Amino acid sequence: MSERVEEIAPNLHRWTTPHPLWREGDDKESGGWPRDVGSHLYERDGTAIVFDPQIGEDDPELWAFLDEHAGGAERVVVALTASWHLRNTLDVIGRYGGEIRLHRIAAGDTVMQGVANVHPFDADGEVAPGVEAFRVANHVNCEVVYWLPEHAALVAGEVFHGRPDGLRIAPDPYLPSRDGLYAWLGALNRLPVRLVLPAHGPAAPDGPGVIRRALERPPWTLPGSG
Repeated sequence: MSERVEEIAPNLHRWTTPHPLWREGDDKESGGWPRDVGSHLYERDGTAIVFDPQIGEDDPELWAFLDEHAGGAERVVVALTASWHLRNTLDVIGRYGGEIRLHRIAAGDTVMQGVANVHPFDADGEVAPGVEAFRVANHVNCEVVYWLPEHAALVAGEVFHGRPDGLRIAPDPYLPSRDGLYAWLGALNRLPVRLVLPAHGPAAPDGPGVIRRALERPPWTLPGSG
């Protein structure tokens, strides 16, 4: 198994890979982007669900890990938190077959045009075995988070960022209503969330109250976005 792959819980793995668009200086403390981005694999009922896959071309150990877990699965699903997290999805589908799940509006974005095997969903609910999607409130591009009840975990793309001092909320600067976003995030407390797995920054295995504590911290913001 690749040394970068961490078993977060039984049948749930996380790995990080340098993003090809990252440039020196992008990792500023305030509003910065870490060089490495997170991807996740969840196995349930014969299905391998891969979230926002980023895989280096010259990473045979990571591909060997996926060959073992996704290659032997009865079904493969790539679940995207957002259209721009397409990343290495086409490589995964080309290697293992399977389908791509994301919100219907996100599936209409330019980056998704001509992409085959897309199975969009319209509403919150189960999108793969043991995986529920929740659309992020007020997000114009229909970002979603994925809820894994088995592990009380949320897999997130942009709405949460892991920072050295803890998980932060990351409001999109073009949100129609930041208050609406925060109300939606507060409502997520109805779920017994114990773990948040963001695409950017470290995981937050903070236990109960992880979202509440993130809401209490200053938000992560893009430089100059307020």
